[in-house]
Formats: sequence, C-alpha cells, structure tokens
Amino acid sequence: MSVEKDPETGQVSGFEPPWFYAAEENSLEEGKLLHVEPGGRNVLLLKAEGEIHAFINLCPHARCPMDRGTLKEFILTCICHGRKFDVRTGECLNDSLQLKRYDWKIEGGKVGIKIE
Repeated sequence: MSVEKDPETGQVSGFEPPWFYAAEENSLEEGKLLHVEPGGRNVLLLKAEGEIHAFINLCPHARCPMDRGTLKEFILTCICHGRKFDVRTGECLNDSLQLKRYDWKIEGGKVGIKIE
C-alpha cells in the first residue's frame, strides 16, 4: 500500500490509491485555475459557480496548459487558440473536442482526485 503525503505539510493525506491528494479545499477560489499533480498527473482544479471541477490540464486541441487560460462563469478558454469549454460538461463549444474529466471528493477539507 502506498501512502500519499500532503506536499504542503508532509502529513499523510488520508487518501489511498486510486485516490490522490490534490489540494486543500480552501485553496479553491471562485474563478481561480489551479494546476496540481496528484499521483504525478497534470490536473486542473477549479471552482465555477460554486462547484468544483477537475480536468486534465492539457487542451485536447494543441495540448496547451489549461491553467494558463481564463474562466468566466462556467466557460474555460484556452490561451493558445481560444477553444472554449463548458466546465459543467467538459464539452468544447467550438468543435467536438472534450476535456478529460477526473472524479474528485473532499475528505477532511482535502480534495482528492481519482487517478486510474
């Protein structure tokens, strides 16, 4: 059994694979894009309209980092080519592309991401 540690405190996170510690819940602010690496994966965490969302941090169009884009209400726009994604569904509003979504959960104020 592997043990996941909180990178900020070095404490054991309480998550066991396939769940990995990603961030403190209180570090997620409305409209803020947060790049994290739970389980060594490149993940984007965000809060839009009060809801948390987790996606791969790469645009499916040209693999640009999504955390460098912008979020307005529930529309995430890629900085590279302006692709717009609905964070409620992960669907692209410009074409048939889709952002890969990750399952997430909160335990004891910590956000965990399911990596399989």
